[in-house]
Amino acid sequence: MQVIAAAPPVTIVQRLAVARSAVVATLLVAAAASLAWLFVGTPFVGSLIPEGRPSDAQVIVNVLVWTVVLIVPASLLLIGVTRLVEAFEAAAALRPRPLSPAVREALGPDSLAATDLRLPGGRRVHELVLGSFGIVVVGEVPPKSISRNVGPRWEIRDERGRWIPVEGPMERTARDAERVRGWLAGDDRDFVVKVYAVVVTNDPRVERSASCAVVRPSDLASWMGALPPQRGLISTRRERVEQLVREIAASGTSR
Repeated sequence: MQVIAAAPPVTIVQRLAVARSAVVATLLVAAAASLAWLFVGTPFVGSLIPEGRPSDAQVIVNVLVWTVVLIVPASLLLIGVTRLVEAFEAAAALRPRPLSPAVREALGPDSLAATDLRLPGGRRVHELVLGSFGIVVVGEVPPKSISRNVGPRWEIRDERGRWIPVEGPMERTARDAERVRGWLAGDDRDFVVKVYAVVVTNDPRVERSASCAVVRPSDLASWMGALPPQRGLISTRRERVEQLVREIAASGTSR
């Protein structure tokens, strides 16, 4: 069993953006801690509060002082932590995507799996498995918390809470399989590698179609084991397919 995690193409601008967000978040958290120490650990706030019976103007000043003491450090800390979490998420998005547990458990000893492959033309394949049966393209389903579907139409909720139409998981996986089939056919026109499409999910919203199967995570191993071996996929041809997958995974771009 071999697993390839394709490295997504990362530009200097993206790296600088993540670094800038991390620095800004760190400075905000440091500023919040410094102000909290200044207000609580030093007599600075006490020096601003008059002694004795305060006048109306002094009461207003006291209220303003304590408002600043309570709100400013807490606000800076909240903003800083939020920015820091966003920076970590952005950094995580730049790392190769790990193989899903369901696919990992379904792999045989002679299988080759790859994640997040960027095909010629820019389309990305979620997961791909190469075995004696040919190739299986594994699709993903968006989380229920940010997705909905009405019949064949699927929508994703963006950061502003708006619902935007997206390609359904079945259609996307079937098209990914077709792109993989066309990509491999361009390298060896005398032999066609069998390419299967499957969506692995427990989501009842997803139903199988003529071009894409749907299986539960616990059933993926038996489903892949039931696929018939492709007789024409001899060792030399399989080695060539493995080489193509490794090349495109290493480059992150079309060959």
